[in-house]
Amino acid sequence: MNRLSRASVLAMLGIVTGSLLINGGYGAFVQQRMFIPLVLAAIVLLAFSGHEVYGALKEEKVDPDARWWSFGPGVGWLMVLPLVVLFAVAPSALGAAAANRVDAFNPIEQTEAFPALDTSAGPAEMRVFDFLDRALWDPNESLRETPVRLEGLVVNDPEVPDGFLLTKFMVSCCAADGLPLQVAVRGVDQPLEDDTWVVADVIWREPDVPYSEAGAVVIVDADAIAVTPQPGARKDPYESPY
Repeated sequence: MNRLSRASVLAMLGIVTGSLLINGGYGAFVQQRMFIPLVLAAIVLLAFSGHEVYGALKEEKVDPDARWWSFGPGVGWLMVLPLVVLFAVAPSALGAAAANRVDAFNPIEQTEAFPALDTSAGPAEMRVFDFLDRALWDPNESLRETPVRLEGLVVNDPEVPDGFLLTKFMVSCCAADGLPLQVAVRGVDQPLEDDTWVVADVIWREPDVPYSEAGAVVIVDADAIAVTPQPGARKDPYESPY
């Protein structure tokens, strides 16, 4: 791989990274907090590309017969393959297919007190993780008869024939470490397709069997008040543990 080719690959990587930052597509792959590191990465890639072009032009001035060759592995061309995939397929966040391949996440036991929920302006908005946390570990049962608003995607499951598993992935860094957080939303009026993004107003349903006796797989149930589909892709489809 000569210097000009290497410059081209680096420039393409920098441009694709920049375009994902501009259109928000990077959110399908990593946490939103990775925005600044990705901006820096794009700048570095473009800077190295410019350095390679400058070096090649400088060599040509010194030796007009120079072929701009420099030692480097030809395997570098493999870096182009992810770019081809990104150009051919629009980026999409983790969805129902991924949720069905990974065991659902159960939050670690919470020992601190949970603050009271404010529902004076309507259902209390909270993350799916926080809803699961309160349902499993709050001794004061602050979710009892309290309307809560959750956002997530639909994952249909035969174990929930009257509704669906509202799912949102918890991602520490990138989509590769995503774990599905799921609430079984029951009493839904009409079926929804997998991967439909929804805003759901729900009320926690106390389990027939205490969670501590339910075994390894714990399903937190909630009765639907209203389920509203949200068209379009989400800018930030994941939850962060931080």
